[in-house]
Amino acid sequence: MRPVLLDVGAFHLYGYGASIMLGAIISVSLLWPHRAKMGLPNEESFWAVINLAVVSGFIGGKLLFLLQYGWRDLSIMNGYSAFGGFVSVPLFVALYARWKKIPVLQLADYMFLGALMGHVFGRVGCFLAGCCYGRPTTVPWGVVFRDPRSMIPPELLGVRLHPVQLYEAGGDLLIVLVLWRILYAIEAGKYKPGLVAAGHFAAYGVLRFSLEFLRADTLPFLGPLSQGQALGLGLIAASGGIMVWRSRCIPSS
Repeated sequence: MRPVLLDVGAFHLYGYGASIMLGAIISVSLLWPHRAKMGLPNEESFWAVINLAVVSGFIGGKLLFLLQYGWRDLSIMNGYSAFGGFVSVPLFVALYARWKKIPVLQLADYMFLGALMGHVFGRVGCFLAGCCYGRPTTVPWGVVFRDPRSMIPPELLGVRLHPVQLYEAGGDLLIVLVLWRILYAIEAGKYKPGLVAAGHFAAYGVLRFSLEFLRADTLPFLGPLSQGQALGLGLIAASGGIMVWRSRCIPSS
């Protein structure tokens, strides 16, 4: 839609990068007042875990994208798969929590919720860049991409498409609002930690599985099942695993 927001001489402000940066700022701002409740003893620990999550999320997303699309050419390095972060970020957050002797689920609730808030803006960035595009449609709210610098395939430029990136951004934002209420209930002692992390995985898994039907860039997996749907089902299963772990490691009061 607007892959380049500002183009002044040699300076180019890309919509995707600007959205990611804005999402990171807002996510960190939301987590900052809760750093003590995250189990982090000082500001240095807060910034350490934030940087760890950002770096591990980037690495995980990049590696999964390369596994999905292969090493066909150097341009493939521009891609990213959000699902990779669902593996790498929990792994590194858990390792950090174990190292610092912080309850894993307590830290995970905050980190995963912050990551989902950032993902809202990431999908807005996808919309601006034209990646993760939707299928052709006749619905009145369909969008038309005309900028050849966008990541829309040439044959879909000028074609009305589902704004599936905005569907997901809206769905993610709704999940964030619900999970924030749950998080405040956890802080008030009404629930035990881990419920936000499990809810994040389950809700996003359902959302992504459903939206795959409207995406035009899906990759096949098994029969009618796309890779995105398979990964969505994996997140739902992981949510169940978190709930089982939660019930075993946190005794009922």
